Amino acid sequence: MGLALVFLLALGSIWGLSISTSKLAVQAFGPFSVVFWYALVAFLVLAAISLVRGKLPPLDGRHVRYYVASGLIGFAIPSLNNVLVVQQVPAGILSTMIATAPVFTYAIALVAGQERFQVMRASGIGLGLVGALVILLPANSLPDAGMAPSVALGLLTPFLYGISAVVISRYMPRETDSITLATGFLGVAVVFFLATMLASGETALPWPVQWPGSHMILWLGITSSAAYVLYFQIIRIAGPVYLSQVGYLVVTIGVVAGILIFDEQHSLWAWIGIGLMVSGLVLVNLGQLRAARAARLQAAIDDQD
Repeated sequence: MGLALVFLLALGSIWGLSISTSKLAVQAFGPFSVVFWYALVAFLVLAAISLVRGKLPPLDGRHVRYYVASGLIGFAIPSLNNVLVVQQVPAGILSTMIATAPVFTYAIALVAGQERFQVMRASGIGLGLVGALVILLPANSLPDAGMAPSVALGLLTPFLYGISAVVISRYMPRETDSITLATGFLGVAVVFFLATMLASGETALPWPVQWPGSHMILWLGITSSAAYVLYFQIIRIAGPVYLSQVGYLVVTIGVVAGILIFDEQHSLWAWIGIGLMVSGLVLVNLGQLRAARAARLQAAIDDQD
């Protein structure tokens, strides 16, 4: 588990810092330009790796449909939503909301009939919802009451991640490795971002190089490509339950980064809301751990029979 822990810490750091680094980049170049350029960097990195490995993305109908669905719902639309929302809300709060994706994943899987009802995990959904309401509803929870609609919009990102995890993953071509698939859906995302950037009239170039905007775009592109490799490597060597702990790192690093970089000051209501959302994440993850242990125990009993 030593290597898995290193990978987990690296992935948590990348995702935890992504919102604050996105905010720095957006302040320099605008949201539509930022997502296009960093997605292009990530795509070029993975495409180069795929080319060296001799495993370019297959372009048959089944693969292309997966690239389009996962590229838009699992990456492009959430990423664009993040850079639009982060202009209006504290980075720490948005990081916390994004980290609650497992809560949405379980809720969607429950509705879709892919998961059984568990009191602990259902309680986690309830706590996550209450936490969001505690941040949204009190008049003095946010630095500006006008932020509430943007904070609510921020919940779209973990919701889309949940859809991607539950629905789109069912149609993943299992015979194709993760780096090849990521290259394919990043290609779709780049095309989508190019279209939205041109439609918005925002065509800022990240050069001549300026600090910190250009550096943040390069950082986001390289780390986004690395995150996909880390994500699937953790699943391979330690399993999805172990991976679920990354959410705690994302919240911690995201909140601390917002305080250190942007001098964010959270109200008592906001801290309570963050605590409730993290508690909901803990309950969902603990319920997942119990379910996994029960499944292993049942498998062992079946093997003995």
